[in-house]
This record gives sequence, C-alpha cells and structure tokens, in this order.
Amino acid sequence: MKEEYSIRLVKKELLGETCAVLTFSCPEIALSARPGQFVNLSCEYFLKRPFGIMAVDKEAKTFSIGVRKVGKGTDKIIKSSEGDSFTVLGPLGNGFDFDGVKKLLLVGGGTGIFPIFFATQYAKENGIPCEVVNGYRCKNDAFLYDRFSCACSDFHATTDAGDLGVKGNVMAYLETMSDEELANMTVMVVGPGIMMRKVSEWAKSKGLTCYVSLEQRMACGIGACLVCVCKIKAEQEEKEFVHKRCCKDGPVFNAEEVIW
Repeated sequence: MKEEYSIRLVKKELLGETCAVLTFSCPEIALSARPGQFVNLSCEYFLKRPFGIMAVDKEAKTFSIGVRKVGKGTDKIIKSSEGDSFTVLGPLGNGFDFDGVKKLLLVGGGTGIFPIFFATQYAKENGIPCEVVNGYRCKNDAFLYDRFSCACSDFHATTDAGDLGVKGNVMAYLETMSDEELANMTVMVVGPGIMMRKVSEWAKSKGLTCYVSLEQRMACGIGACLVCVCKIKAEQEEKEFVHKRCCKDGPVFNAEEVIW
C-alpha cells in the first residue's frame, strides 16, 4: 500500500469557471511519479477523489493536477486556497510504459489532457519524438493550449465547434496522418471512453500499439473495494474475459485487451 502524505497547496491557477490546475508540495510524489499514474486527494465529502497527475517539478518537489468541477467534492477542492492542507495517497496505479518507444503519438480529450501533458513533459525530458493531438469542444475549452504548444513542437488541436484547429473530434486529424508519419509510433490515449475506443480501433487498423488509461469511478484507489473493475480479454487463461481493477491493475492497459 502506498503511503499517505500531508501536503500543502502552493499554487492555484483557474482555467475558466469550472477547471483549475492545483500544485502541491510533496517531494515523495514529485520524485517518483510516472505519467499515467494518479493520486487520491482528500475531500471533506467522505471519500478521497482520484486525479491523474498533470506534471511534476523535481527541483521544486511539487506535483500538479487538473481538476474539473463535477460535484460538491471537486467544487470544494477548486475553491481551496493557496496554503491549504490536504492528505494524499500516491502515486497510484500503473502508468505508461515508455521502454522501447521510438516515437509517441499522444491523444487527449476532456480531463484526459491533464495526464497527457505529463506524458508530453516526460517525452521531452527523455528525448522521445512526440506528437500530441487534443480534442476540445471549442476555443474557450482549450485548456493548456499554450503550454502544450511550448512543450511539444508538433501539437494539434481539434474542436467540435471548429473555432480552433481542425474542425471535428480527434479522429478528424488522426485520419489525415500518412503511413509514413505513423511508422514506428506508439499511441497513448486518455479521455472519454468513446474517444479512446475510436482511437484504439484506428490504431489497430494501422498496426500501431496503443495504450489507454481507463477513467472509471474509484473509491479506495488501492484495489480493495473493487468499485472500478473493468473487463479485460483473457484468451491465455481460456476465458472470454477477466475483471481487472483500474486503480491497481491499471489505469493503463493495452487497448487490444480492453472490452469496451
């Protein structure tokens, strides 16, 4: 079991009316977290809330998360003030595996853009060529657009409204990519389930390895409560599927193993 830490909010940056980037001081998480992992953050409304790690600063010994208001708990967290104290459990889960990756194609949507930013940061620091495609509803919803543009020289945005980047969802851009561009690429996706399924099907048609980070509802975050189970193919076990815990066995899975 991961340790629980007492942490302090050192910076809050509002992104519109419903989102914020929160940065916490915590050397243990800053120095050990990997892209795709998450933390469980304390909340006065009963259970801790899970958030994908958005970035780490090893020198400052801080980590950041992106929070979107979806209920009383997240609303309270967003309304917290710099200097406020929290408890956190993490880093949790299995993150993305970058071993042997030659080129990266990162695809984000919704709150998935936050963990995708961490993967972008990691790729840049480790010299892995990286292309990022984020899907937004509209220009006003294009959170972290400037940061992605600075962190990745090959960044593309799509918007449903068509007022920024390519009109449509992420598939509108992905389907324009040539086989030459896609050669030797590994795909990593975080976002709404329908988006991840569509991207994984496209990646399979192109012969690309694709990893997805499943965003299931979670309670304990450590694999004890079984709230976040998902169906994973189990042909080697001579079964149609097995149940895996997103928090403990994931949240990152090979897309071809997931039963959508």
